[in-house]
Amino acid sequence: MRNFLVEPPNIDFLKIRKLTYVFSFSILILSLVLFFTKGFNFGLDFTGGTSVQIKFNQPIKVSDIRMLLREVNLDDAMIQELGTEKKEIEIRVSVKKGSSSVIVENIKKALDKKYQNQYEIRKIEFIDALVGSEMVKASIYSVVFVMLGILLFVGYRYEPVFALAAIVPLFFDTLVTLGLLSLLGKEIDLTVIAALLTVLGYSLNDKVIVFDRIRENIRQRGKKNLESIINRSINVNLGRTVITSGTVLMSVIAIYFFGGESLNVFALTLLIGVILATYSSIYLAAPLILEVESLLRIKSKKQQVGA
Repeated sequence: MRNFLVEPPNIDFLKIRKLTYVFSFSILILSLVLFFTKGFNFGLDFTGGTSVQIKFNQPIKVSDIRMLLREVNLDDAMIQELGTEKKEIEIRVSVKKGSSSVIVENIKKALDKKYQNQYEIRKIEFIDALVGSEMVKASIYSVVFVMLGILLFVGYRYEPVFALAAIVPLFFDTLVTLGLLSLLGKEIDLTVIAALLTVLGYSLNDKVIVFDRIRENIRQRGKKNLESIINRSINVNLGRTVITSGTVLMSVIAIYFFGGESLNVFALTLLIGVILATYSSIYLAAPLILEVESLLRIKSKKQQVGA
């Protein structure tokens, strides 16, 4: 392990690039198919629903509350602890479960079985479905604007070839992450959008590190043996990529298992996104630079012949 981290390996990543293109394209198509067939399990932030904040006289366990809610058909409600004393929670229920009055009555019915006269409903809030649809639009716009910002940033800092090589894998990271969440039936809410934007930032940073090395090597050696330069650049940064991704993944896994239910999908989104970002940096972003440069070279030769 020490030699791997100190001395760059000599792996020919670009040798299998056609296979990785086919694999990447296949799972991207599968993700798009899931979008239009299975769709998404939108949460209360997008569909509308009821939020109920409750304070208990004594510390409680979220697992006990969930068992009680299951008895009144509210097993898919989102339960989040508020504060540090474990006495206050927020229960969020989708509009699909009925009106606010019905939901509150069912919550009371469930809690009275174990905590009668031991709790107080402090706040009831209804989120309209119209607000939810506006949040969907705002979320889509935020992701699109981030993509455009990345495209302009990379194009300005490097050159258009690098910008294209960065934006295509970023779309891949985002769409496949959403496809896997759709496949798993996970609830999509604003925390998932926040996780996706975090993944985009991480993915861009990972790719920019490799791009910096490629640009530096191109300045020293030119573009004559571009495939060798790209391979060398990936290998030089491989130790850093593995350490960074590994550290992030350990943190995210800890959040997934110990962060509570409210952070479960957020952590899962980060987990999937970081793995995909690492894969796309090595097997998509860097090789795409070679592909685009090759196409530009062929186009240039045709123009010279035509002239």
